[in-house]
Amino acid sequence: MLNKLKILTVNHHTAYLYSLAKTGHAFYVLGGWDHFSRPIPENFQLISWDEVRKVIGQVDIFIGHQITADVKGLFPKCIRAGKPYIQVIHGRKARTGHSRSKMKRVVKRIYASSILKTLEWSGLVRFVFVSDYDKSDWPMSGVVIDLGIPVGEMYDYKGNKASLLVVGNALKREHFDLESLMMLREKIPVKITGETTGLAESRPAGDWDELRTFYSEYRVFLNLTREPEKGYNTATLEAMATGMPVISLDHPFTPIKDGWNGYLVKDLDALVEKSSLLLNDLGLARRLGENARKTAKERYHVDTFVERWNAVLEESCKCN
Repeated sequence: MLNKLKILTVNHHTAYLYSLAKTGHAFYVLGGWDHFSRPIPENFQLISWDEVRKVIGQVDIFIGHQITADVKGLFPKCIRAGKPYIQVIHGRKARTGHSRSKMKRVVKRIYASSILKTLEWSGLVRFVFVSDYDKSDWPMSGVVIDLGIPVGEMYDYKGNKASLLVVGNALKREHFDLESLMMLREKIPVKITGETTGLAESRPAGDWDELRTFYSEYRVFLNLTREPEKGYNTATLEAMATGMPVISLDHPFTPIKDGWNGYLVKDLDALVEKSSLLLNDLGLARRLGENARKTAKERYHVDTFVERWNAVLEESCKCN
């Protein structure tokens, strides 16, 4: 059985770390905490970069989450401490540098790919990918650990509010279909939860309790991410775990099976049609939502996530 470890990591993904806390280990966390998103777990201690030197001698393993920042900032400290390092890959190579010019994107992707492949050859880094879809775009080998959702913490689905729900920050990005969302809002009620500058009526949930209440009360979850992002995000899976049906853009890698746990759409007309169908039929929404919940429990349950992560941590410590 794996002993309790002390782990140093950086917070770029509050929801992901909230699930990682379920492994039961003690975490030193750099980068603050989004208290509006999740309560801070009891086994987490927030520290500053200036405090790393005080705790580094106690750390058993390091986990990075952002390719450029953590490889530059966290990995050298790991090397000096002589401890194992795990790099989590949260997206495809094609997303690297997506906010830059075309030429800078290409350079950034080549740089990231070559650096990570070199680190793999060195034997100093192990990689964990959050999906098969993301792993397929990188040259490194590694373990796939699907996102883990705390299904037991989600509230029961009611769906009494006849409105779509969108949950996400920075929706004015390249790989989110904001244009369709804006046109849809002219025809269909849509609740937008998250921080997006300049987007009217968008605000984050007050806390984890309010976010779970939104999943419970609103009728349908709407996901408009598109390639090279996955066909879902953490919020999509949380909605499914609640029992919400999902309407999503058609995508080669999605947990949505059209007509069974939600609907896949390719254009605005289909989006309006399926939205209207579910907003006018709570019984149908509940039937699809129950299948969505089954999908989340079978494929994305946090217990499976924890089991796979502990296996990777144990293997990493043995090989060090």
